[in-house]
Amino acid sequence: MADLTISNLVDKLPAGVATETADDVTISLKTLMGEASVQLATEGVAEFISKLLTAANAAQVDYNAVDTNTDLTSYPAPTFGNPVSDGAGGFLARRNHTVSVAIPLDVDATTAV
Repeated sequence: MADLTISNLVDKLPAGVATETADDVTISLKTLMGEASVQLATEGVAEFISKLLTAANAAQVDYNAVDTNTDLTSYPAPTFGNPVSDGAGGFLARRNHTVSVAIPLDVDATTAV
């Protein structure tokens, strides 16, 4: 089954966000999130995941445009709710991401669909 490569994903993230060593890829949350510092106690999991899934969707669009034999649908574009008041004079809306994967009996062989 097909899936994106880590390189496909990284190409849609900010420059310098990932480094590769001989046997590992490291993603800088500081670079991804545009922060001066990110520590384990830093709040921001929603931002981190949303940015990764947005990049995955963009990479999937490119992948599907090139590979006409496979149509990945694992990383759809997010959907947005209606804007509502944030109670402080501004507005916010919910942004919902979904991911669909094929889970074989051997979970280590998980692939995109």
